[in-house]
Amino acid sequence: MNRLLNKVAIITGADGGICGKAAELFCQEGAKIVMNDIDPHVEEKCAEIVAAGGQAVAVVGDASKRETWDKLLATAIENYGTVDICVNGAAVFSVGENGGDWDTTTTEKFHNVFDPNVDALLHSFQTVLRYMIDNGIRGNFLNFASSTAFAWNGSGFQGYPSSKAVIKLATQSMVKQVSPKTGIRFNSLAPNFVWTPKSAYLYENERMMGWFKSVTPFPELGQPEDSAWAMVYLCSDEAKYINGVCLPTDGGWLTCN
Repeated sequence: MNRLLNKVAIITGADGGICGKAAELFCQEGAKIVMNDIDPHVEEKCAEIVAAGGQAVAVVGDASKRETWDKLLATAIENYGTVDICVNGAAVFSVGENGGDWDTTTTEKFHNVFDPNVDALLHSFQTVLRYMIDNGIRGNFLNFASSTAFAWNGSGFQGYPSSKAVIKLATQSMVKQVSPKTGIRFNSLAPNFVWTPKSAYLYENERMMGWFKSVTPFPELGQPEDSAWAMVYLCSDEAKYINGVCLPTDGGWLTCN
């Protein structure tokens, strides 16, 4: 308990899945959070956390838009006076109409995924990071990469892993550019196959499940808490000397591929 006591965190993609679980755990560990998601259901998720004793407010909006980040920063300052942690968890996936391998995708499909994922990171740096630097806050950023940013996972979802590779590299670049003068830390997380409410339909497909299990060297596939606890650690003072790491939470997938 209290591993994040009195820390103020902005968490995007917080309606469900990994970042939804992280929002719960951050509050359990004493953080005050601003939850963001493009899905209005994030307000219900926030209300549940508050009812359980957490300190949280919700902002509905598209994290790939600058105006959403302006509102997130303003909301954090208005409600809690500062920002210590920024979690870039919101993402667009290369599924459905945006799917397709290199030989079948289109420029439009590729950029429908790549652009918003990278834009969200850029906006967070130009708002929250700028605020931290201007106010001498030794905070930290946790950005979502993916195991697919390191190696091909057998899928045809090219916009997504490409965007995650950029996020991984951008996170590491900020360590060199910003950390020496500010003490602000930048790390990223690299999950792989994780059950979430919005991806549950994939896990109901026997063929897909067979494939997931065949390429994951662990008896079970990941659950949201498996990554969310890693997020708590990386954003806490326990990890104050961990900087520039991209931590896989993938059951060993990256090691074996």
